[in-house]
Amino acid sequence: MQKNARGFVQDSVSALETAKTSLQSALQTIEKGTNREKIGVSLQSVEAALQQCGQTANVLEQA
Repeated sequence: MQKNARGFVQDSVSALETAKTSLQSALQTIEKGTNREKIGVSLQSVEAALQQCGQTANVLEQA
């Protein structure tokens, strides 16, 4: 069975949640300050994308 747009967006939400967890774990283990900052910026970007995808998923569920 082929996925529709909602299925692909839900897959994206799951992948972003996994990325967020991985980046949070990376922050717990990193020692070098500049790398910590870069990981933190990446985490913020993933969180923003996750929020946007979550909103899109909600809209698609209502349609």
